Amino acid sequence: MNLSDEQLRTLRHMLGIDKPDERTPEQYRDYYCASRGDAELAEMARIGAVRLYRQCEHYDWYCTTGAGRAAAINSHRKIRLPKSKRIYSKYLDIADLHEGLTFREFLTSPAYADARAAA
Repeated sequence: MNLSDEQLRTLRHMLGIDKPDERTPEQYRDYYCASRGDAELAEMARIGAVRLYRQCEHYDWYCTTGAGRAAAINSHRKIRLPKSKRIYSKYLDIADLHEGLTFREFLTSPAYADARAAA
C-alpha cells in the first residue's frame, strides 16, 4: 500500500498516535468523522486503508483497516523525535509540576530515572 505523507498523518490521527514525543505510541481510538463525500477519505477507502462504517446526515465515519493500522504504526517512526529531544520534552512536562527542577537535576537524579527511560 503506497500512501502519501498526508494520508499517513490522517491514519495516525485516527488512531491517536500522532504525537512525535512518544517513544512507543499507544492507540486509544480508531475513527474519523469527515464531511459527506470527502475525497481524501474516499480515496483511502478505495485503496483499502480505511473503511466507511457509518453515515449520518452530513458526515461519514471511517475506521482503519488492518493494513491501514499497520501503515500508521510503522510510519510513526518517521515523525518520532530523537531520544534526546524526547527526554527534554519529558523534563518540560515534569518541570511544570516540580518547581525549581533544573534540567541537570532531571538528567542526574535517580528519582527521575524511570521518566528518562520511558522517553
